[in-house]
Amino acid sequence: MLVRALLGADRRLDEDVWASNRSPEKLEDLSIHHHRLRTGETLELAQECKTLFLCVRPEDTAEALEEIKSALTAEHLLALITNVVELDQLAAAVPCRTAKVIPSFAQFVRRGVSLLIPGPRSTKDDIERLRDLLERVSHVYEIEESQSRAATNVVSCGPGFLARFCAGWAEAAHQMQPDIPIDDWEFLVWETVRAVAELPRAGVAEKEILEEVSTPGGMTYEGLQAMDQVLPQMWTEVMRRTAEREKVLREAIRL
Repeated sequence: MLVRALLGADRRLDEDVWASNRSPEKLEDLSIHHHRLRTGETLELAQECKTLFLCVRPEDTAEALEEIKSALTAEHLLALITNVVELDQLAAAVPCRTAKVIPSFAQFVRRGVSLLIPGPRSTKDDIERLRDLLERVSHVYEIEESQSRAATNVVSCGPGFLARFCAGWAEAAHQMQPDIPIDDWEFLVWETVRAVAELPRAGVAEKEILEEVSTPGGMTYEGLQAMDQVLPQMWTEVMRRTAEREKVLREAIRL
């Protein structure tokens, strides 16, 4: 996704983009659609590129680092895309400068927000370098590592959470009115979401939206009352469970 976004950005990159993957088929598919992409083995990428994005599952981080360790120098900038591995832990395992970049699936359409977290040895130039890359495909929001779980739940997990929420909304509408096809309900839901998402860009705040569409005693008001009974607890549970899962995974990581 990150490769597709960067190579499809309106503001083109001057540098080459390299990619390595354990599945040759995935690289072949990327190369077909992006002729400027260069591919190679993982070690070759570390030898050719000074800015590296390590896009692996947390439990595969140690193995991936072992593959490139011999090529890493103080001149490299290594960016992780996972919360689970802590930056201090990573910095102790490699000689290069480090940072975290938490991307979003929304970058597939060059939208959404990327989280940017400086590492203990990263420089101002490093952060500006990453910001320049990411701003081609998203908004960039810089945070501290201690803030990353809650922020990731919004910008990175968010597309999944929103997709599930909208699917449930469409299914409930379909159950209430089954003579309208489910595909049509999904279109109606997502088109509404797209339109409402543009309202803040037009200067219409959330409070104003609620005031305009909800009148005490009306149908929207009753629906909001029902949501107020379950949504706060739901989101609290979402935040709690993601934090607990991250803690379990983090305790199992050894670099």
